[in-house]
Amino acid sequence: MTQPLVGGRIVRPYTMTGGRTMTQSPPIALEALVAATPEGMRRRRQFRWEAAEIISRSRRETAVVELAALLAVPVGVVRVLADDLRAEGAVTITEPPSALVDETGGEVYTDLLHKVLDGIKSL
Repeated sequence: MTQPLVGGRIVRPYTMTGGRTMTQSPPIALEALVAATPEGMRRRRQFRWEAAEIISRSRRETAVVELAALLAVPVGVVRVLADDLRAEGAVTITEPPSALVDETGGEVYTDLLHKVLDGIKSL
């Protein structure tokens, strides 16, 4: 795996997370939304570059997978750092509903698929 260029320097992903590959809580979904808290915005300079950048880029809710793309780091790194930031009160993480179910109990994915299509068209 190539090392991402972070802030003008080459950094191995495991150094960003202190060697951790898993979060303390259940895994965070790729489409989970991360949002900086006012406390996080005030304290963002106290965090390492990668974590501070997650806070800065999450002024508006931003998906975990999008943060990974914006920071050019593996999704696993964003998951671990976002979980750490949540524990510090610096961000909130809104998980997507685990399943979309209609009134008959059947799963409905059409709304989700339309949103994905709209997002792709807007690119």
